[in-house]
Amino acid sequence: MNTLALLGYFASFVLGGLVVYVFKPFLGSYSAKKGENLATKEDIAQLTKITEGIKAKISDEVWDRQRQWEVRRDAVINTIRDISSLRDALAECCGAFNAPNMDYQKVTGTKYDECYTRFACSKLVVDAVAGKELTESLDDFQKFVRRVFETTIARNSASLREINVGDELAKKTAAAIRAARKELKIRDEDSSSSIRSDH
Repeated sequence: MNTLALLGYFASFVLGGLVVYVFKPFLGSYSAKKGENLATKEDIAQLTKITEGIKAKISDEVWDRQRQWEVRRDAVINTIRDISSLRDALAECCGAFNAPNMDYQKVTGTKYDECYTRFACSKLVVDAVAGKELTESLDDFQKFVRRVFETTIARNSASLREINVGDELAKKTAAAIRAARKELKIRDEDSSSSIRSDH
């Protein structure tokens, strides 16, 4: 029985070797294909993770740029509105001071002060978020308005005539609006907007 058992082991060994020999190419290619598929799945998972990270970063950057644009746009629009209010208040002041014995505070001074303060505050925001050209044109406008106001309350009509308030104010306002349009990247397809002179 020993011989028979040994013969059985030998036959099993030969049969096992034969099976391995016959199926080895199939098993090798099967294992290689399985390994390749596993590697592909891992690569896809890694690429997906990288892609999602890139998408998130781009989305954050786009959102940040959009938010900055909105802040800049709102600041510029508020300042342009404040320019309009300040121009109207300055016109009222100039008109009031041309009348004899008018009390500045009772007539228009408070409105002018409020408009000037509001403009100065909104201009500070623009200074923080906008480019040099706009901030310089707003500085120029502010200095001119202040000069006209101080000349007006000093009741110096000769200086006011020399300044040519209406034309100069229109020029300063137009320059500020052009700079604001440029800051907001608004094309000048129809820049026939007229800035009326109130003086």
